[in-house]
Amino acid sequence: MGIFKKNKVGYDQDSIPGPEQLELARQKVCSRLSPTPLTLSAGLSQLIDRQVFLKWDSKFQTGSFKERGVVNFLLSLEDALRKQGGVCTASAGNHALALSYHAASLNIPCTIVMPKNAALMKVERTKKNGAKVILEGQDFDQAYQYAQNLAKAENLTFVPGFEHPLIIAGQATCGLELLHQCSEFDSVVVSVGGGGLAAGVALAIKAARPEVFILGVQSNWVTNYADQHQSTLIRGTLADGIAVKKMGALTAKIITKYVDQLVSVSDEDIAQAIINYLELEKSLVEGAGAAGLAAVLKGDLPARYTKPAILVCGSNIDPHILSRLIEWDQRKKGRLFRVRVSVPDRPGSLARCTQIISDNGVNVVETFHDRHFSELPGNVDITFLLEVRDLEHRTSILDSLQHSGLNPQVTP
Repeated sequence: MGIFKKNKVGYDQDSIPGPEQLELARQKVCSRLSPTPLTLSAGLSQLIDRQVFLKWDSKFQTGSFKERGVVNFLLSLEDALRKQGGVCTASAGNHALALSYHAASLNIPCTIVMPKNAALMKVERTKKNGAKVILEGQDFDQAYQYAQNLAKAENLTFVPGFEHPLIIAGQATCGLELLHQCSEFDSVVVSVGGGGLAAGVALAIKAARPEVFILGVQSNWVTNYADQHQSTLIRGTLADGIAVKKMGALTAKIITKYVDQLVSVSDEDIAQAIINYLELEKSLVEGAGAAGLAAVLKGDLPARYTKPAILVCGSNIDPHILSRLIEWDQRKKGRLFRVRVSVPDRPGSLARCTQIISDNGVNVVETFHDRHFSELPGNVDITFLLEVRDLEHRTSILDSLQHSGLNPQVTP
């Protein structure tokens, strides 16, 4: 392990935190943050036939593990720095929320640079925490460069999102808590973006229990970005919290040494994991936070590891995205579908259709009338979005419409 070298923000940025630094971080983090829960999930254990433990870092006040690193960094600042211009960072999400919240609680002035396309909800929450928010740049890279220049110009202390030993040591406290809370797990599954959480947890776990298998999980957005697939950049990803172009040099060094395997998951994998958390754990989990479970459901954890501890690292999911995922899941399970019928454009035709639907106990979510493109002159095409119990119920309503001479057509 490397030895920290003191500088004005605490330690040499290129050094790997050692046991003493992890213990100091534990003391600082414990002074302001309560340990997050560790639970045994009966539903997920049954689903994948393994004993699944969940470490809920999504339960922090600002909804993510980022508070750990931020607290350790801020409490490591010298008093003189607190009285200067304050701290500054660039972030479009969880790091901004964590830094703005804890800087305010410590009376440290805080400036956050966010890209112009940052989610309005996160911008407003960061402002509400008391930070000065500057919207600059079309993407994170531009915002980051602006924040770096601003920090130098105004003598602010820049707080990295992941690439700093104080941040890594702070995130390592998640692993230290896990070791204290449970001795049964044989593997740890952790999301990987910039790598701060994975690096910190790996340092903590491997120092105490080197036999534990550590699986790091990235979004395949990262792989596609490395392959320079421009379409991926346009469409974005559900796991925006780990959609980082590359890990930091220090975090990558630690992960290469201590994380046993890196895998990637798709947005569809992540979406299913979010729904599983919602249905089986009654909990909201964001895309980045659900990536670990997505990998386990996908079969990426070797079969010999039967007691995984999955780190649930964030809960800040946009309600609009969540609603779309629920609809996606309903369609996938056959509970939500569209059907089109063509009927004479005269009074009573709609009532006839809805009566058949009602008699089958089916719920109409919405309807759409199309008089312009009906293939039969004088007819109107009516598309129904229907909600049913299951595939058998869906077949029942289609049979009823067919037997009534309506010739239903299921549409995408």
